[in-house]
Amino acid sequence: MTPLQSSGQVGKAIAPFGELALKPDIRPDVLFRLTGKLQSTLELPLLIEIFFKNIQSSVSVDGISYRVRDRQIVVCQGRTSAHSVNYELSNHGDKLGELVFFRSSRFREYELANIEGLLSTLLHPLRNALLYREALDASFRDPLTGAGNRVALDRTLDREIELSRRHAQQLSLLMLDLDKFKSINDQHGHSSGDAVLKETVQAITDCMRQTDLCFRYGGEEFLVLLSNASQADALIVADRIRETISKLLIPATKTTTMTATASIGCASLTASDSRQSLIHRADLALYTAKNQGRNRVIGEAALSQGLIEEKRQ
Repeated sequence: MTPLQSSGQVGKAIAPFGELALKPDIRPDVLFRLTGKLQSTLELPLLIEIFFKNIQSSVSVDGISYRVRDRQIVVCQGRTSAHSVNYELSNHGDKLGELVFFRSSRFREYELANIEGLLSTLLHPLRNALLYREALDASFRDPLTGAGNRVALDRTLDREIELSRRHAQQLSLLMLDLDKFKSINDQHGHSSGDAVLKETVQAITDCMRQTDLCFRYGGEEFLVLLSNASQADALIVADRIRETISKLLIPATKTTTMTATASIGCASLTASDSRQSLIHRADLALYTAKNQGRNRVIGEAALSQGLIEEKRQ
């Protein structure tokens, strides 16, 4: 292990122990018990919690932070402090993320050796937990586009409605449908249609905040969940998505490209809304956008005005 020190931080690169390197000073029974406890769960947050609580007898740490940056995984225990040591973890060539240990005082060499010995018990359970999480995530994702599927939508929307009411925050929903999508399949083939769906989800993702979520509702329909967003905020995001999709140039053949447009309906949570009623109102706004010429965004204010005009006629 080769330490690199900077501003109270120590970076550790994995390397074999040399002849002169300090060896871990941990009783075998401690490692045995820790190994057994770590093998008792596949839940990543619980695994990190078990590891944090059970290493304290061998090396005192104020907190740990585990990250897998490319999968947006962050799990923390305890608190951050002035000094830290970080490890890039791997197991038989599989990159397992970064684990950072925090403490108010500097880590000594023998303590770093103990940490490295303790980490050896974590690698296999951590790899198994990541594989389990990957399989679980896949069960909630549309395999073609990577957007959340209907099961994920139902669970997430119920939770977000509850959180929105508990914290008195606004919540908005966009329902998006690709215009005349059948003609794309008929003219260019289903593989080209699949490419349009993938590019659509990428365009939606590029326009969203990190806290927003995209789900494939069915066929060429998508739902975008905007937490802590008013109707006005949602309409801005919706028009940005609509414009981004309209500018896409998607390869159809080696020499030709396809274009697409989308119609979007927007609804915001009310005190009496259920999951079904919120989706229904977004769907009604989408239906109105389709009827008014497509490639447009319709919010509830415009929808209400349209109904008033119908009654007058």
